[in-house]
Amino acid sequence: MDEQEVSATDAALRQRIHELGVHIPCGGIRGPVGGFGPRRWQSCQCEDNPEKWHTADVSRERDLCIICFRGTAGGISRFSWLACQDCLAVNRKLGQLPGVRPFALGRHSFMNGIAVRGGAPPEVASGQLARLMEFSRGDDRLRSWRREEYGRLAAPFEPLADVPLREWQEQWPPSQVASVDAFSRLVGHDLRFV
Repeated sequence: MDEQEVSATDAALRQRIHELGVHIPCGGIRGPVGGFGPRRWQSCQCEDNPEKWHTADVSRERDLCIICFRGTAGGISRFSWLACQDCLAVNRKLGQLPGVRPFALGRHSFMNGIAVRGGAPPEVASGQLARLMEFSRGDDRLRSWRREEYGRLAAPFEPLADVPLREWQEQWPPSQVASVDAFSRLVGHDLRFV
């Protein structure tokens, strides 16, 4: 691994934090990662010089689920999910409802069934390209949801704290019930019976 510049502030942070935790100001998970092999540092966006892992597509092993903010998702591959397994299951059920398109919860467009097929008729390719462009801009509903839902869950903690992930999940346990509740509030429709 290449040596990266670490500011004095980041170095002090890395001395202070000994386990993965939620950085309350931004909602990112940061801390040491790695099991039996070499330990790496997972940064959040607030650090002076966020750690870059040159052997990974994404320099993060885990993030909070972008729907429930209780479970974890992600991984070092560009082909990782942004939602936990419980939320992915609810999203699949949501996609089975007539006229409802599930949320694009995969990092890569292919994971969400979004691609431009070679040899497609121009009108089909145009629609596929429009959907790909929409995906690349991101989902405003999920950005708004993050501000609202993460803010609600983070409120009981000190505003500048790094809360160990295990403590965050003790306060806000991930579960299928929590995922259904989060989706229900996100889409404005009770999904308990779907």
